[in-house]
Amino acid sequence: MSIGNSENIEELYVLFLLFLSGRLGRRQISKILDIGEGRIKRIIKNLCEKNLVDVKRAGVALNKNGLDYLFDCLTSVGVNAIGRFDVEELCAACIGVGFQFSNLIPSNVLEVRDEAVRGGAKGALIIHVVDGKWLLPPEAGDLREYCPFLVEELDEAFRVKSGDTILLVFAEDLGRAIIGGLKAALLAGSLFKSSIID
Repeated sequence: MSIGNSENIEELYVLFLLFLSGRLGRRQISKILDIGEGRIKRIIKNLCEKNLVDVKRAGVALNKNGLDYLFDCLTSVGVNAIGRFDVEELCAACIGVGFQFSNLIPSNVLEVRDEAVRGGAKGALIIHVVDGKWLLPPEAGDLREYCPFLVEELDEAFRVKSGDTILLVFAEDLGRAIIGGLKAALLAGSLFKSSIID
């Protein structure tokens, strides 16, 4: 599957939401992602036909095939792990989603951040971890100095190694964090690929 077309990207939004939130009803998904309920119904039907979700009276849930599919799509652009994070040190009223890339040198960080914002996020950090320092390119210092608790949470969740790059996208609601985050992660994967370290 190509993840470049809008239908497939919307399917990824739904799968990522289900990964983070567990079983949800169609109305809840529609409200969180701000996608019309009719469109969500079609997306869920497509996901069900592909055997990526389980639909019950209590709502829709990601199944093992859906989990594998979500991670295959993300791995294809260099993402190793994903998660939801408390970003209170950055933005008190925001929710954060993170994407871990390994052995990539961040480039075009402004373009990636702008893609997250165009997707509805309030902002994004691209963090390059080198020898225990959580660097914010270009030359914005060590994130540990600004957000020590966030760094601790990211480090524990992702088991960060030197050379990892973390994309952390934050928004005032989960839907915008997911949409902005996935758009930025897909762009980052395509931009960062050319800089893979051997």
